Amino acid sequence: MRRRDIGGVAVWSGLAYEGPAARVIRSLKQEGRTALAAALAPALAAAVTAAGDGDPVMVVPIPTSRAAYRRRGYRVPELVARRAGLRAERVLVAGRRTADQRGLDRGERRRNVAGSFVAARPVAGRRVVVVDDVVTTGATLAEAARALRAAGAHVVGCATVASTPRLVSRG
Repeated sequence: MRRRDIGGVAVWSGLAYEGPAARVIRSLKQEGRTALAAALAPALAAAVTAAGDGDPVMVVPIPTSRAAYRRRGYRVPELVARRAGLRAERVLVAGRRTADQRGLDRGERRRNVAGSFVAARPVAGRRVVVVDDVVTTGATLAEAARALRAAGAHVVGCATVASTPRLVSRG
């Protein structure tokens, strides 16, 4: 289990995004090998448990872009969450379009996603864990946490299947 603090919130990741884990995630995302979600599910479940400190939480996935959904036909964070036995609730929606994050540096990623999410459902007073497949710089997770807090949620943490090695700190 790996932990990183980003934007005032703890981000827990079950795996490092390298070697076999990275290959499995890329196959799931880029090749449509949805059966691989079951192999990644324990890592996400463990990260959600750590982020929520073992208490009940609302699991809120990072929204999948329309283009990615059209290309794949499924939402990666939600698929892995379902395989982990978690009920992911679509609360966040895109408030505006963003550029693809790949190839952007830390500052560019933060600026790209700033103000890009809004809560489309009531979450005031709810304990929330934001979930995604991979954390790179954490800009997307920080923006999701900001939007949920603005709607009155208590974001207790974020959970991802994997974290890129440069973000890894043992927790």
